[in-house]
Amino acid sequence: MSFSEETKQELVSLRTEKSCCMLSELNALTQSCGSMSLLGRGQVAISYTTENVSVAKRVFILLKKRLEINSTPHFTKTTRFGGRRVCIIRLSPADSRKLMYALHMIHESEGGEVYRGIPRRALSRKCCQQAFLRGAFLGEGSVSSPEREHHLEFVCNNENRAAAVTQMLTRNEISSAVTQRRGAFVVYLKRGAQISTLLGLMGATRAMMHYENALAQRSLRESVRRATNCDHNNMARQLSAAQKQIDAIQLLEERGQLETLPENLRQLANLRLIHPELTLENLGAMLTPPIGKSGVNHRFREILRLAAQE
Repeated sequence: MSFSEETKQELVSLRTEKSCCMLSELNALTQSCGSMSLLGRGQVAISYTTENVSVAKRVFILLKKRLEINSTPHFTKTTRFGGRRVCIIRLSPADSRKLMYALHMIHESEGGEVYRGIPRRALSRKCCQQAFLRGAFLGEGSVSSPEREHHLEFVCNNENRAAAVTQMLTRNEISSAVTQRRGAFVVYLKRGAQISTLLGLMGATRAMMHYENALAQRSLRESVRRATNCDHNNMARQLSAAQKQIDAIQLLEERGQLETLPENLRQLANLRLIHPELTLENLGAMLTPPIGKSGVNHRFREILRLAAQE
């Protein structure tokens, strides 16, 4: 089972007691995996189609618990999903009308019922916003394993739905971007911290903890890699500087100038030839009397200067 499927399994197992949150989640599920059929004479029927059996079960439970709508899920194969097996929940015209009233898709007017299209119920409460995001993720979302990449997305089949998801994310201080892919509008997140925050908001606590652990492990690995690279680079620079010093000393020796150097320079030069791997600090500690790194560096600059003279 993929990380995305595990996350959805966790979300559908959450208990929802508040009626407002049930409607908000149904709102998003209706937008994401619901469709409407016109039956004539002003009648319509709503159906939900999903490949995920757990999501279908979630829709069934919410409809029954919040609106007392009983429906029978059934399985079929459809070309829309590439011939794969999908679960469909069809509502009767009466139940569809009941759902549409509850979601404010239609309302009464002096001329009769007015159809408003997709649900546009204001979601001002924090809990309802979280329920809406949970429903949107269950219906049209997916998330990659944090060990592989940081990516969470909502695949919306129209621009209005993508705008609604983006707005809800923004209300919860989560940044997202929108792109188009094969005719769909994809709202996506790429930052690991933001994805972790969203998982927590939707109620996927286990998935959030898994993500946080993966982020911490990745951060640790990157820190170790940076430290290793830094040590490697420092060692390379140290060996390069030591080789330049050795070359200068050997040049002075070939000219017969090594023995004519002042005692302090000659002592340091001999130590460098014997210990090419030592740092400046270690070489300074071996001198008599001992000196610090800056003193050793100063003496080597003088040796390099003398070697550079023709």
